[in-house]
Amino acid sequence: MTAISMLTRPRWIAGAALLASPIAAVILFRACPSLDRAVMHGGAHFYAVSLTALLAAFACAGIVASARSLRETRLLFLALAFLSIAAIFAVHGLATPGFLFDEPHPSLRVSAWLSVFVGAVFVAASAVELPERATVWLQRHGRLLAVGAIGALATYVLASLFVTQSEWLGWVPVDNRALQLMMAFIGIGLLTFSVWRYLQAYFFARLPSQMAMVVALALLIDVQVSMTWGRPYQLSWYVYHVVYVFAFLALFAGWGLEAARAGSLSVISEALSMRDALAQLNRGRPSSLIELADAIEIKDAATLGHVNRVAAYALTIGKALGLPAWELRSLALAAQMHDVGKIGTPEAILLKPGALTDDEFAVLKQHTVRGDEIAQRVEALRPLAEVIRHHHERFDGAGYPDGLANDDIPLLSRIIAVADTFDALTSERPYRPAFEREVAIAELQRVAAGQLDPACVQAFVTALGGREAPRQDIESAA
Repeated sequence: MTAISMLTRPRWIAGAALLASPIAAVILFRACPSLDRAVMHGGAHFYAVSLTALLAAFACAGIVASARSLRETRLLFLALAFLSIAAIFAVHGLATPGFLFDEPHPSLRVSAWLSVFVGAVFVAASAVELPERATVWLQRHGRLLAVGAIGALATYVLASLFVTQSEWLGWVPVDNRALQLMMAFIGIGLLTFSVWRYLQAYFFARLPSQMAMVVALALLIDVQVSMTWGRPYQLSWYVYHVVYVFAFLALFAGWGLEAARAGSLSVISEALSMRDALAQLNRGRPSSLIELADAIEIKDAATLGHVNRVAAYALTIGKALGLPAWELRSLALAAQMHDVGKIGTPEAILLKPGALTDDEFAVLKQHTVRGDEIAQRVEALRPLAEVIRHHHERFDGAGYPDGLANDDIPLLSRIIAVADTFDALTSERPYRPAFEREVAIAELQRVAAGQLDPACVQAFVTALGGREAPRQDIESAA
């Protein structure tokens, strides 16, 4: 199902209408001036703005906490986006007349516009596909960018609070309508682009944290519309203050749902990493295979290296069976992607040291179906979707998800099942030590014809007397 066809479903239309309701409110207020009443309540303004800034700061902290490393450029830019909103919009609140300043300070108006604009720029940077050279540079020097951005924000905050009105921001033509419209259209354009990119991420992985980003960014578009076309200090203008708060509440609701389901905040960074790799695969860039494999493996440190070892063992079996080169390439890719559906599986289940309950195992089994669904959405993986779906079928028909048996199971799936089982046996787990190779081979032979294809087991056992496929063989095949 395409993204466009999904967006035409009634629930998507209803959701879009709900997100557009703040814009409808602004239009209504502008069309009916009698409803657009003046509101001059400095205390309410200060606390609403301060709450928004605090929530934005928490969002930045959430990104940092979820990331194993801010060398991931997407996370770095997203953290800077939330930090920028927090710092600049806090100035807007502190400049409320009656608090630090008796009269309206230039930073009051400038900060409102600047918070959305700078936030939109950083969010768009987190969503755009950067050239490889720029990505490498940012991975090496991202810390400098972060320090520079933090320094600039600190300077802005301190200058806004302690430099006199005549010396700071008084020159900015913030009331110039042409400037306002230019910033508004640029900001709306950047946010619209970002909404589409994060919506694509959601179509790939269906993670609540991704949808939360879509909702939050869509609400920031509403903020920009209300700020631009609302009448200052009237209800149409105050709409954006309320929506600003709800944008971050929606973000935290999605993140909280994801964290409760997965038992970890790392799903936020995981979703971004997966999206980038899948997007590159869709553009025919096989180098992203390693990135996506890393995104799969990082789910469980205890199985680090698993997908590459499975690919190596699978190639050993494929060569022993005499598969042609083109099929070996497909086998290597399918083996490395066989657990792609585990992205989104709760870590509380994947990392559980003991036996899974029936309900937990039912959730775990869904990774084969999710893997199939993800592969169907990626051009490079689509021909292998069936292989990924059936890698946990059993030769006797007692496997999942479809209970296929014997030759009804795709050959590549049967090969991967043998490779996957052997690696599981020879790898240390939290609940047991690794088996010796001879013991693992004996176990493969014991379950042949029940769990595994006997021909694939025999080919593997025979091939193990020779040389296993090294990593460079995997990469050349892929």
